Amino acid sequence: MKVDSLLRVSGVTKRFGGLAALEDVSLDVRLGEIYGLIGPNGAGKTTLFNCMTGLYSLTAGEVKLDGVTLQGLKPHQIVERGFARTFQNIRLFANMTALENVMVGRHARSRAGILGAVLRGRGTRAEESDIRDKARHLMDYVGLHNKGRSLAGHLAYGDQRRLEIARALATEPKLLALDEPVAGMNPSERRQMSELFQRVRDGGVTLLLIEHDVKLVMGLCDRVAVLDYGRKIAEGDAASVQRDAAVIAAYLGGTPT
Repeated sequence: MKVDSLLRVSGVTKRFGGLAALEDVSLDVRLGEIYGLIGPNGAGKTTLFNCMTGLYSLTAGEVKLDGVTLQGLKPHQIVERGFARTFQNIRLFANMTALENVMVGRHARSRAGILGAVLRGRGTRAEESDIRDKARHLMDYVGLHNKGRSLAGHLAYGDQRRLEIARALATEPKLLALDEPVAGMNPSERRQMSELFQRVRDGGVTLLLIEHDVKLVMGLCDRVAVLDYGRKIAEGDAASVQRDAAVIAAYLGGTPT
């Protein structure tokens, strides 16, 4: 049976001067799955995200989304093609309201342009109203009920994480990459976020997840890849990855049985 590939990363290498942060990394993320990416600190996980989303240029290799190469595209162009992400360090517009932050993401799918924003014609006003309505819906969807008027910078940490996800979902992504989305959360918050990720996937969005919480990754993800010193050392379902001798030595600790 043919398995549809949504994201294909082929032989990606990234060097900073003489340092190889990534070396010949290949991944194949399938449509409709939750794919986990784990590894020790400094393994190259966020660097790989940055290469895939246009923040870093590749030294070698190729990244394709839905069969179309992403090389040479700017980050906003990659978002327009359906690849959204969140960041390890939260990047919200702190002095804008939560609702306005989500609306910013939604503007990636707007058509009015600068002229429409200046002239404020009927079509532009209707589109702006639609953007606001969809932003409110996404606020409710991620669990930020009645917090639209709060300044993003005044929200609790966990709510800021949810807001980042809502803003990313506002771009209507095919693929959503999450960089340590539950870092700093308590067990209850992590469980709620895991439920949100499953709901997002069930809604038709493929997820790519970097996370240090190995228990969460192994319980949530359909498949997992492991990076160590910029190289992929294992890939497969959770059970096989946890039994892999190289993973045990590099990341999970202990010795294989």
